[in-house]
Amino acid sequence: MKHCVCLGLTVVLALATGTSALSRYKPFTNCDDERIVHRFTVIDYIWPSDTAREHALEKEDYIPHNNIISGMKTYDNKVYVTVPRWRRGVPSTLNKVIVRNGTSMLQPFPSWKMQKIGDCRALQFVQSMEIDPNTGWMWIIDTGRINFFAADGTATKNVCPAKIVIYDINKMEEVTRHEFPNHVADRNVTFLNDIVVMYSGSRPRYAFISDTFAFRMVVYDMIRNTSHFFSHPSMLPEPGNGNITIMGETLSLSAGINGIAMSSDMKFIYFGSISGYSVYQIPSRVARNPHGNFARYVRKVGVKPSQGEGMTYSRSNHLYFSDLTSNSINRWDIDQDRKIQRKSFQRVAMKSVSEVLSSNTCMNFVDTLTFDTEGYLWFTVNKLHKYILTSMDFTGSSGPNVLIWKVYVGEVGYLDRRRTIKLAPCGRRCGPNERCDVGTNRCVCNHGYMRYNRKTCQLPCDGRCGSFPHSHCDHSTNRCTCDPRCTGTPYGGARAGCICEQRGSGRYY
Repeated sequence: MKHCVCLGLTVVLALATGTSALSRYKPFTNCDDERIVHRFTVIDYIWPSDTAREHALEKEDYIPHNNIISGMKTYDNKVYVTVPRWRRGVPSTLNKVIVRNGTSMLQPFPSWKMQKIGDCRALQFVQSMEIDPNTGWMWIIDTGRINFFAADGTATKNVCPAKIVIYDINKMEEVTRHEFPNHVADRNVTFLNDIVVMYSGSRPRYAFISDTFAFRMVVYDMIRNTSHFFSHPSMLPEPGNGNITIMGETLSLSAGINGIAMSSDMKFIYFGSISGYSVYQIPSRVARNPHGNFARYVRKVGVKPSQGEGMTYSRSNHLYFSDLTSNSINRWDIDQDRKIQRKSFQRVAMKSVSEVLSSNTCMNFVDTLTFDTEGYLWFTVNKLHKYILTSMDFTGSSGPNVLIWKVYVGEVGYLDRRRTIKLAPCGRRCGPNERCDVGTNRCVCNHGYMRYNRKTCQLPCDGRCGSFPHSHCDHSTNRCTCDPRCTGTPYGGARAGCICEQRGSGRYY
């Protein structure tokens, strides 16, 4: 079947013909990996009141199945996410994740007032943002257009001009904003997708933004409060590379520049199209200059194994990017290739690519990747192919639809400007009867101990079963139980002890 989405983005559902090479990866059963910190089957919010939620449902200002998380960043142990207004019924497009009674929910950020559709001072459509860990400033890109992935025929609304808003999280106040002129971000076409921030000296100054539908790189200069853009064939969809197949379902789309990353020395920008495999590099000194010769200096550094969404750069000169068809995350070791090829950053080719993590069941459509300041790589998984194909299961029987992962890699992001970075083993002090496994940077139980219900490490059944005749430890309950063909209870009491039948004799002992 075919399902059309505006602006030429066509989606096709393909029949699964086999398990293919993906079956070689071991899935995380039921997505219960402890590195998954947030799970969502349906996106819900922290409302001012129950009445407000009911009213929003009645007016279709909140249509639960139209809400999906895409962008994500962390700051000060808090997680911020975007819910793009691809379809009707998204009440809040920028949020902070809050856990209430064990359930992850979204709290509009910075307020409900800033989510009002039609108020051009508020946020209309936020796909991504960047958070500077040095200043606590959130650089928010607002496309200003909504409903352009509508599944019910709703027309796209060009509500407000596109803009960038810089917001101080620590002071909870706006720093500045810039409305992009129409010649920079066309109100009828633009889709501001991803963003990186560049320092000039000791201050953050430039933002480089991928415009996926206009096939542009938009550049913002905070100091001068100006903006410009570049267009180049490297930002276009690659012919014949638009089919993205994930576990038997195929998205066939034509979309341009998407993922974007900045080197930690602030000298190079990396980018690529979602409808393509190529990764390109442009010197930031060229892109930040409105008159820069983009065509002369842009170069192709290599080809990814698959189409991908997000990418991010570490201070250790590793470029991380998603691999959509293999349900994985890959990493390019740039320093290793520089050493092997004996070439500079401006000439090195992408060869040393390795897989960081994969899961057929719990990494279906890795979207945004980011680092915190403690050595962890965070990323969102949102089954976006199913969302666009309207095949997403919101009942929970197929597991959660959105996952937020936190995986230790021992690196920090490109924006972290601390002179000395000391990453604590396991990110915390391990508990009683635990040790830090340096390979995974996770606390594990000491030899002979086991963890029950994700709690502290204990001796199985408190080490007591050996003192009760004819008993053993049932690890599923962490209690002593009688051996086969034995009855009773191993523990103390009036009927203490296990009574066992000798095989076939009818005699007990």
